[in-house]
Amino acid sequence: MIKTCIDAFKNLYIEIKDSSTSISTCCIALPTDKVTAIDFYNNPTLNSIRSSWRQGLSPSKCTQCTKTENLGLPSRRMGSNSWYDDNGYNSTTTELIRIDFWTGDTCNLRCVICGPHFSSAWKEELKLSKHEIKSNINKTWKDLPLDEIRYIHFNGGEPLLSKEHVVLLNSIVNKKQIHLNYNTNATIRPTDELLALWEEFKLVQIDFSIDDIEQRFEYQRYPAKWNEVKDNLTWFIQYCPVNCMFAVNTTLSILNYKNIDNLKLWINTNFNENRVGDPIEHRLNLVNGIFNLDDIDVNKIKIVEFLNNCDVRRGTNWKTVFPELVTILT
Repeated sequence: MIKTCIDAFKNLYIEIKDSSTSISTCCIALPTDKVTAIDFYNNPTLNSIRSSWRQGLSPSKCTQCTKTENLGLPSRRMGSNSWYDDNGYNSTTTELIRIDFWTGDTCNLRCVICGPHFSSAWKEELKLSKHEIKSNINKTWKDLPLDEIRYIHFNGGEPLLSKEHVVLLNSIVNKKQIHLNYNTNATIRPTDELLALWEEFKLVQIDFSIDDIEQRFEYQRYPAKWNEVKDNLTWFIQYCPVNCMFAVNTTLSILNYKNIDNLKLWINTNFNENRVGDPIEHRLNLVNGIFNLDDIDVNKIKIVEFLNNCDVRRGTNWKTVFPELVTILT
């Protein structure tokens, strides 16, 4: 029997999509369910997912974790269940104690594996209309029972560019009971105000999205600069409060799977522990979309067309950066 995902009973993902609120059980259980009001306990889609888990069945929205685990990689489900075990919340009683909070689409990067829904910089590159280019800001936290929350995961966009999420943090009374988790692209340093706020919380986990090294990194996380990111990683270790722990999140795709050992070596050599000796974990996740490793043959034409279009707009050259892909794709 598949082990139940406790997130379905205790976690809520909130996103602003097409000017409306969408929810799901976590940030990778997609597609999300568009709602007029957030009702964690009575939403039909959330309850359907919970019912499946109670019957020992894996819900159709939860295929990403299954794919990850089938490859022998730790999944979101495994990581979340471990947290619930450690904190005494491992029952299937429905109670909202964790939030995946999408801060909005404000972002300074145009990552190849991303797109305009999650990045305002992508919108600008594609020259979308004035209406479409308007940034999404998530203010739904005002409708949530923050006093009951024990864990908040911020993703974006780029969360460290979000002023609204700082307002959220300032509004929390029981800060010492809450574990914060960020997905950040490592190009933005937190403000002095945010650093001071982090000190008030139980734990702050900062996960850096790094898929490769050097020129390959710069292509995938365009227009980030590898040397600047390296400097920022050193800065985070030196200046973040001692309750901050770090990890590297790598999204596996056709663009980086051939070079993953070099990335692992760089992390093990240069970014393996914080200043008090806590280890820095390296996590591997699977990409969604055309760069998925399972569908290379199906998506070859789409991948080449997408990369060629990026090169025309950006003045880059994927064939030079990823020579091993030329044979695979063409």
